[in-house]
Parts: sequence; C-alpha cells; structure tokens
Amino acid sequence: MLTLLSFTLLFAFSSVNAQSLPFDFESGITTSDFENFDGGTATVLPNPQSGGTNTSATVAQIVRSGGQIWAGSKVVLTSNLDFSTNSTIEMKVYTAAPVGTNILMKLEDSGGAFVERSRPTTVTGQWETISWDFTGVPVQFNTLVFMFDFGNLGDGSANSTFLFDDVEQVYSGTQIDMPVDFEGTTVNYSMSDFGGNISQHVVDPTNSGNMVIKVVKPVTAATWAGTTIGTAAGFASNIPLSMTESFMTVRVWSPTAGTPIRLKVEDSNDPTHTCETQKNTTVAGGWETMVFDFTNEAPGTELLSVGLAMGWTYNMASLFFNFDTDGATAGEKTYYFDDVSFGGSVGIAEEELNNIQVYPNPAVDRWTIASEATINQLDLYDTTGRMVRSIEVKDGLVTLEASALASGTYLLRIHTENGIQLRQLIKE
Repeated sequence: MLTLLSFTLLFAFSSVNAQSLPFDFESGITTSDFENFDGGTATVLPNPQSGGTNTSATVAQIVRSGGQIWAGSKVVLTSNLDFSTNSTIEMKVYTAAPVGTNILMKLEDSGGAFVERSRPTTVTGQWETISWDFTGVPVQFNTLVFMFDFGNLGDGSANSTFLFDDVEQVYSGTQIDMPVDFEGTTVNYSMSDFGGNISQHVVDPTNSGNMVIKVVKPVTAATWAGTTIGTAAGFASNIPLSMTESFMTVRVWSPTAGTPIRLKVEDSNDPTHTCETQKNTTVAGGWETMVFDFTNEAPGTELLSVGLAMGWTYNMASLFFNFDTDGATAGEKTYYFDDVSFGGSVGIAEEELNNIQVYPNPAVDRWTIASEATINQLDLYDTTGRMVRSIEVKDGLVTLEASALASGTYLLRIHTENGIQLRQLIKE
C-alpha cells in the first residue's frame, strides 16, 4: 500500500511540473525543471535587467563556467513539438557578450536523434528577440536544449552569463520560394547563416521602398562563411537546373569591385549533392545583377552534368561573400543581396549572341562554328548531361570533330567574349 501511494504521489508531482511552450517564467517552470550539463547552470530568478523590450518580473539565466564548449541546460516537454504551422521558436535574450555570439537551439528526442539551429546575437547589453526556424522538422522531439556561446568555453564572467525569457513557438510565414524579392508580408524570410555571418531582413539603404537582406561578414568570420537563402528546409520547389537552363541571377551590393561571390546549390535532404559557381563583382558601392552559370563550376566542386546524370535535385541556395578570405584578413565588411531568381540571360543583347553559325547540322564528320565574336571555349554534352568534349580556343572559326561520336543529339555550349549560347547538334 505504501509503495502504491508513493508511486501515485511521484506521478502527480511529475505531472504538475511537466512543461509545455510557451515559457514566460512567471509561473509553472522553476529552476528544478532545468537539467544542467557540462558546465551550464540554469536558474529562474527576478529580472536583473528589466527594461527595453522586456520588463517582465521573472526570467531564466544560464551561466557557463568551465566544463565543455557545448555547456548548457535543457527542459523536457510534455509532448512532442509540432512545427507544421508554427515553425519558429522565438525568445528574448540579454547578454553582455560581444555581438555575433552564437546561440544554439537544439531539439532532442528520447532515442538520441536531434536537430540544431544556430543564430548569432546582433546587440550587446540589451534585450533582443532571436528566432530559430524549424520548418520541415518532423513531430518527434520533446526536449529543448539551450546552448549559449556554443563552441567556446565559459568562464563564469558577465560574457558567459545569459538571460532569456518568453520562449514560444510562432508563425513565421510561408516557405520561401523563387523568385525571391523579400517584399512579401506572409513569407518567411529567415536566413540561415554559417561560418560567422550575420544576416538581417532590412530596408534597402539606397531605396527606402525596397526590402533586402543585409549580410555582415565580421572579423571573426571563416573563409567559408555564408548565408543560406531561407531556412534549412530550402525552397518550396526544386530549382529546375538543367544543361540548357543553368543560370541563376542575384542582385548584389558590395563595398568593393572584384569581390568573389560564390553561389552554391544543394539538396536540403542530402548536403553531399551540390554544385557551386563563382563570379567577381564589377561595381564598388553600388548594386549589380550577377548572372551565375552552374555549368561553369567552381574549381574542385562537382560538375552539374555529373549531378544531373545521377538524378540529383537542388532546392537550396547559399551565397558566400568574399569567398576564401576570412574576416580577420578582410576586416568587417557589409554586403546586401536581393532579387534571387532562376533563369535569366547572360547580360548581353540576344542579337549579339545570334551572330553565330553552326554548319552542317546534321553532320557526319565535323561541325564548323563561325562567330563574329571570339570563341573561347566549346563544351559538348550528350542527352544525359555527360560532357563528351571540351576545347579551349581563341578564334572566330572553329572545327569540331564528330566522326568518333555515336549518332544522336548533342548540346553544344559556345563560350564567346560576349557571352554564352546553346545549340542543339545532330550527328548522323
């Protein structure tokens, strides 16, 4: 009888203290509901920094001191989190730590699976609201893990002390899709930064009637720092890249000309399925539309033709500003981007490209390519997207041998000093 009574009391106590979002720390959740780990200590206490955007009486605090670089604290919820409608977790944060301090929000389930999202602080010494987007995450996670200044060892100082409050799930808009102009009022324009970048959806500093994404690459940023356009779920639709439709355009503002901008596409469900291309800015302190051709792959990256031949699809895109140079070398720089779209021209008049002749077509032994502009390179692909021949030239009249090729249809990509044109070739 005593054993049954003890069990009943334990169950009742657990039920009372089980937690669910939102947390405002005014009632319900207490210090004992937190599970600390590896050097993180959580406390529910009177708000020591009442003011600004948070004048509530009670908040939570985590102090990190020693332990591990992932030190933090967690709370187990009564039920699994459902992100099908309210896809974002949002909370207020206060810290004296420097701007750009990473805060990792981690979800765990009882079987050891987890999902992580990282966001940097954008202010210091005042409250701010930070959000982590979990669009597309399945309904299986019931534990919230708070990890402040992730990646660094805490020392118990003010820079290792973090206040937080009003943890809740919110509706953040519909999933982003191309073309993207950042003007919609119901679209989720959360960006996903990595390598130290800090992005924000802001008013265009050159046009008050336009919204853009501002990207700061601080002195702490890595060479590979970048910004994914959207959340970890990618675009709502696949990017319909093919060997004949291989362009994406992005409008970019850079403080200097000659800045290398890399654009990467990948599969949100398989990060090994990627294609990358790169161009340099030509304008300093002004906007320009950059045309990225994914058949012109960046050195050391996978060919688009190979990915397509293997059936890869792409639904996510990331921009890397001043690629391969870290923030310490370049100094802190600010960039902007807007108007991300699939397709587009190579930036020259169509009639200029049309001054190219290919004959005979169909051909048995060879094709002749004649152009008023200098031809720099010819790339020949079969119908599977596999490159079968590539030659570099510097001429306006080029012969392309066909005798060794199997009969069928081919795609010729003609690179000239004016741009690129595609022609369908037939080998008899």
